[in-house]
Amino acid sequence: MTIDAILILIIFVIAFVLILGEFVHRTLAAWAGAVAMLIVGKMYGTLDWCSGHGSNHCEHNLFTAIDFNVIGLLVGMMIFAAMLEICGFFEFVAIKATKLSKGDPWMLVVYLGTFTTLISVVIDNVTAIILIAPITIKICDKIKISAIPPLIAEAILSDTGGVATLVGDPPNVMIASFTASDPNVSAFTFNSFIEHLTPLTILAWVATLGYMRYYYRDWRESKPENIEEVLQEDEWTAVNDMGMMNKTLISLAGTIILFSLHELVLSPRGIHIEISAIALSGAGIAMALSLPDITHVIEKVEWTALVFFAGLFVMVGGLEHMGHLESVANWIFGNFGPGGSISSDPMVLAVVMIWVAAISSAIVDNIPFCAAMLPIIQKLGELSEEVNVIPLYWALAIGCGFGGNATPIGSSANVMTVSISEKGGHKITTAEWMRVGLPVMLITCVVGTIFMALFYDSLYVNP
Repeated sequence: MTIDAILILIIFVIAFVLILGEFVHRTLAAWAGAVAMLIVGKMYGTLDWCSGHGSNHCEHNLFTAIDFNVIGLLVGMMIFAAMLEICGFFEFVAIKATKLSKGDPWMLVVYLGTFTTLISVVIDNVTAIILIAPITIKICDKIKISAIPPLIAEAILSDTGGVATLVGDPPNVMIASFTASDPNVSAFTFNSFIEHLTPLTILAWVATLGYMRYYYRDWRESKPENIEEVLQEDEWTAVNDMGMMNKTLISLAGTIILFSLHELVLSPRGIHIEISAIALSGAGIAMALSLPDITHVIEKVEWTALVFFAGLFVMVGGLEHMGHLESVANWIFGNFGPGGSISSDPMVLAVVMIWVAAISSAIVDNIPFCAAMLPIIQKLGELSEEVNVIPLYWALAIGCGFGGNATPIGSSANVMTVSISEKGGHKITTAEWMRVGLPVMLITCVVGTIFMALFYDSLYVNP
């Protein structure tokens, strides 16, 4: 390993420790790591992956690691969330949900967690969290209970539930998009994701909810306040701008429909529209129809989380370019691929992929890890006819989806939840998250392992 590769790895490890240890704010840690990698790149002339450019263009190459499609999607959905908050929609839903639960803390988790999961099946789990987390904080503030348990539950249940469909989890979208251009792999379609992952996801989701009920047994006994007052409130009085609410909800519904059409209708016909363009266009239409106070809307966008994502993408890009992620892949296939030193059973290879993807996603965020693994899996299929890559893509989806639950930076939905919790006065610490998320990751990955072992030949060998 070269000195620059060692330095890049050390920088990432230090930044990761700073983020999880909360010694400094995660955004500062991420960007300190990104800048340190940039300095190493300039010193050694590395991190240069744009063809035709030399080391003098290192900084441009480094920043190409930022996935602006993801950033644009988040900005668009945050604008929707800001407008809905301004017009009183979240207050309306908070009162309505409290009435349905009659103030029972656990029933709030069940209702909001199930609702978030159902949304995550239709749209990505990051968007679901952006819409639901502010409602949760409103409810908990009204009845004076901690919002931390339901916020964590929503994020983890949405991460788990999002695995079920093509559009539910960003790694699933990436896998479907990547395999669509591979003539050697049958299409990973909307229906095939439901067939291969939904039954597994239902089992994992139920197991997750069961563990949370056990873990939050003390919190479930907490006594909410102001229940009678909230039950007597008229939720419609919370809406302060009915026109803005209706126009924003219509624009949001249209945007969500276009998300689905993008995967089901437009892409197969060769009409390529970035999902970020759909989100930003929808948000722009919503603002044009309602003409809100733009300054007020912009203030409510979670800019800190967006900047953190950018820094994290840069760091993982550096890690990937120096070959560290590829080394992980080579270790997997050297030990468990055809003629592997430990096992050459293809089913074992798929199971190992689940666990490596899960552990790695907990450390580097599942979106950039998935992006790094996709071309590696494809290359293996090209190099050896003995490797059936189809089960590996399914295993990658399972591992990235379930593994992201372990840490607050394991998935984009988790990062957004933590950011919104801080802004709402209910800060979620890394330790608290991992006390819930790490056991959930282990439980769901065990479920995924058993499912893969039982149905490998009958379900996963062919899409």
